[in-house]
Amino acid sequence: MTSKKTAHPHETDALTLNGVEFTHRDIHTVVDLFYSRVQTDPLLSVPFMSVHDWPDHVKRLTHFWWIRFGGTPYMMSQYNPVEKHFFAGFNSELLAHWLKLFHATLKEKLSEDQYEIWALATLRMGHALAAKNEMYKQEYERATEARSGGESSDTNSRKSYNC
Repeated sequence: MTSKKTAHPHETDALTLNGVEFTHRDIHTVVDLFYSRVQTDPLLSVPFMSVHDWPDHVKRLTHFWWIRFGGTPYMMSQYNPVEKHFFAGFNSELLAHWLKLFHATLKEKLSEDQYEIWALATLRMGHALAAKNEMYKQEYERATEARSGGESSDTNSRKSYNC
């Protein structure tokens, strides 16, 4: 998704999603705390080793959720989560663990109404990403097999997790 750049929202700027208000600070607080936990999580830290600039990652994911919830874009960003997650080894075990940790962070930092809306959004997005990831995996395997002249595909060139 490419977005036009506008003024960065103030931390108290708010948007309403299904009658529930989220401030930019709410979103940033959740994203920042969650990714600080990811960095030390035994399972999630492995695929996230590809992140080299955590403050920038938090800034980009805060923006992602801000615009996902209907806020005005304020950064020039292109989001391509399927390819990134595929090559990082995304799989159902990681998705379940990611959701559990993210939902715990939501529960800790937000009201019940905010929690319910954001948790539902992550469930839907996670399942859509898993389906797209599976399709990407099949395309990747076909392309790899075609390049190798019909020999068995080698998906182990991706990082340590198989999808």
